[in-house]
Amino acid sequence: GAKEAAKIRSDGVEDFEKDSVSFTYNDIAGCELIRVSDALATLEEMTSENPSISTAPFDIVFVDADKTRLKEYVDILVSNDRILKKGGLILVDNVLWKGLVLDAASNGSGYESNSEDEDENSSTEKEREALRRNRRARKLANKMHRFNSAVVKDDRVEVLVIPIRDGLSLIRKR
Repeated sequence: GAKEAAKIRSDGVEDFEKDSVSFTYNDIAGCELIRVSDALATLEEMTSENPSISTAPFDIVFVDADKTRLKEYVDILVSNDRILKKGGLILVDNVLWKGLVLDAASNGSGYESNSEDEDENSSTEKEREALRRNRRARKLANKMHRFNSAVVKDDRVEVLVIPIRDGLSLIRKR
């Protein structure tokens, strides 16, 4: 859990073999990197009133996690000041998912599932594999589109999407 992950610390940035690395820059700013297996469960544990888990609220949280649960991450970070300070930032990676989110957005609620490129009778194994990957990519693009639509409507936050690579959302907690 969070308590065990926070116990192991290092003075140097170069050692990432441990579950947690902390460092300070010129006694001005500090950083803590924590590796966990179930980040959402760890966040829920950190929001509890358990006195044995005492962490100062973060200024910035970077989320590059299970794309199907991104809204849950944002909700837990925004709903509790124990994890993320008011005015803090949530950075969410891959919000444009290979540019396909833009196509999903232009189609209204997302991609249609009955397009011609989804013919099950593809002639070669290579074509079937490409088709399978396309379906997965479109499915994830639809999920990212739904996430983007939901978070931009959330009155608790302000959102800025930076269209670099697969897209990065800067979400500011009000």
